[in-house]
Amino acid sequence: MSAKFDLIVIGAGIAGLTAARCAAERGKSVCLLEAELMGGLVVNVGKLEGYPTVENISGIELAMTLAEQCMTLGVQITEEPVESLTVDGADKIVKTAASEFRAPKVIVASGAKLKQLGVPGETELHGRGVSQCAFCDGAMFAGQEVVVVGGGDAALQEALHLAEHCSKVTLVVRGNRLRARQSYVAQAADDPKFAFRWNTVVEAIEGADGVEGVRVRDTQNDSVESLACTGAFVFVGVAPNTGYLPDDVARDERAAVTVDAALQSSVPGLYAVGAVRSGYLGQVANAVGEGTAAAIAALG
Repeated sequence: MSAKFDLIVIGAGIAGLTAARCAAERGKSVCLLEAELMGGLVVNVGKLEGYPTVENISGIELAMTLAEQCMTLGVQITEEPVESLTVDGADKIVKTAASEFRAPKVIVASGAKLKQLGVPGETELHGRGVSQCAFCDGAMFAGQEVVVVGGGDAALQEALHLAEHCSKVTLVVRGNRLRARQSYVAQAADDPKFAFRWNTVVEAIEGADGVEGVRVRDTQNDSVESLACTGAFVFVGVAPNTGYLPDDVARDERAAVTVDAALQSSVPGLYAVGAVRSGYLGQVANAVGEGTAAAIAALG
């Protein structure tokens, strides 16, 4: 199947959904491509921080609202993974396994995926105590001890949610301080359920049929020990989803797309927004703003 649109948006996270809605509101034909869940990583967030709403809203609630608005406005949502993007004159060609789509302008909003530790036991015990979604799985660890790996916003937000269910939450932090926003740090510091292991890295996740512990090494003195737990939650950063883009799309050292002030990449007519772009600030409000700005810049 081949079809042509005014705009193609790759990725249905908050930035992509916002861009598609904005373009459709202006009467443009829009194709939105997403192979996984609408909303991207934000669907794992039970309560959005830094997003102006009258009442608390979850990530999945915001994503579903935006998706419904897109469908009402006539956006064609195609649930297929993108395999490649190429340039053909004034058009960009986006291919999936079954289809081909053309448009003069494309907004890349394919987001990022959570990084893994790459240690023994992590893959083998995924879904059996190893998780990357406290809001999905936290209730299963009620009254139990868990380990959270990471020291940024995502790690702290997930750890704070786990503390509502678990008897103890140990944060394993590579450095000597937390990099999360101060409100999260203050909540964790005041909660007696929290323990902190500074200057520490994970060497293995242990267990047979489920997680039984996390083997860690102190980077200051090289001492190794096992922390007993039934759950290991890993939040050590993200990697941008840019593998399908052509080589001439400029990227930074993290492989995130570099853009100009109008969010346009090194390839004219190709824009990048949200977690896939270099310099993204990471807040939901930023994603909404960038999606809107890119759609306006691309379509006028």
